[in-house]
Amino acid sequence: MPRRARRSIPSSPVPDEQPVPELPEDDFVQSLKADLSRAQRRETAPTEDLSHRSVLNQRILQDLWEIHNQFEDLSVHLTVEPSQTLFATLVEYPTKWTFKPTFDFSSVKTIELKDRSQGWVGFTLRFWYYNTPEGKPHFRGIFEWSDGESYHRYTGWRRTISQAVLYDAAEPSVSLKDLHQVLRDIVVSWYSAHLEKTPEKFIEHLKEKYPRGASYARESYRT
Repeated sequence: MPRRARRSIPSSPVPDEQPVPELPEDDFVQSLKADLSRAQRRETAPTEDLSHRSVLNQRILQDLWEIHNQFEDLSVHLTVEPSQTLFATLVEYPTKWTFKPTFDFSSVKTIELKDRSQGWVGFTLRFWYYNTPEGKPHFRGIFEWSDGESYHRYTGWRRTISQAVLYDAAEPSVSLKDLHQVLRDIVVSWYSAHLEKTPEKFIEHLKEKYPRGASYARESYRT
């Protein structure tokens, strides 16, 4: 009986050898290309000049540390953020010090002076940088204080925090003269309130003289 002829079995196809069909481009592909191109342009854009911010931050930190020292003379404890241990070399605490040359002042986005005295929790002087909806850099200063506590069934005791807007300007046009006028007014009133051992007159001054800022609630144990 003659042997049946063997049928040859084709070898397994190699994926790389298969022809790749051309697909028509659609709106997604075109829009994705545009988005990626914009992302690339942003990454390769010239680095923002932050020298002005560096100088401004140095001056504000110097001012706040000196204010801190004046309050210390009253045995009123304030804290500065970022901490003085980061930006300063203290030769003789607290009055003799120098800026650390290795500290990057341009990277600081928020500067705070907080009142840590008993009964003054929440009293904070704060400056920070932000961008407007149009992408323009701005600089803002506020003072915030505690408006008391209330109990909430599901979240427990909450502290209500109110703000007064002290200063707001486009970052390149910040005026140290105007800023110092505001600082003098706030610090003298704050200092006087500690001498009188009550914050009521200081709070009324903030409400009457400066625009109202944001209000929010937070856990009562946080400072």
